[in-house]
Amino acid sequence: MNFWNILKGLKYDQIASLSVWFVKHPIFMFATIRATFLTMKIAQKEFPYIHGEHNKANAFRHALWNLLIANQSIKFSTKIDAVLNWTKKITDWHEEFSPNERMAELMDLHNNAFGRKKFREWGAKSRNEFVILLKSELSNAVLVRKESDLKNLENNLIYLEN
Repeated sequence: MNFWNILKGLKYDQIASLSVWFVKHPIFMFATIRATFLTMKIAQKEFPYIHGEHNKANAFRHALWNLLIANQSIKFSTKIDAVLNWTKKITDWHEEFSPNERMAELMDLHNNAFGRKKFREWGAKSRNEFVILLKSELSNAVLVRKESDLKNLENNLIYLEN
């Protein structure tokens, strides 16, 4: 899905809340938009036409999105906590305004948090380094079927289907 299709699909209250965030945090919003474009481009290259499912490719995309938002935002702030708080806020907003079934939402939120955790661990790196590191994490990704399966998996990417 391209950026303009996403924008066209937004409702008034979604546009209003994004506009407020844009006014309050214009530099972080630009960083987020850039990171979103880069994430979609990389996900499409690495996992052509399958990263929209609830599979490992989707887990990769969500974690990468958080890594890249933080990586783009850290250029404008030396405060890693502020950057990671921003990244959480904007990706949580996305999940709130793009509702999924419960397990899909939990998967996305989990993999978003995984990406932020890895940014704290790995620090600012190049996009290519993030892709390589994150792809290696896919070998430890865990298939989950129910909410209780999520316990003790904070160090793993998760997915719902192959």
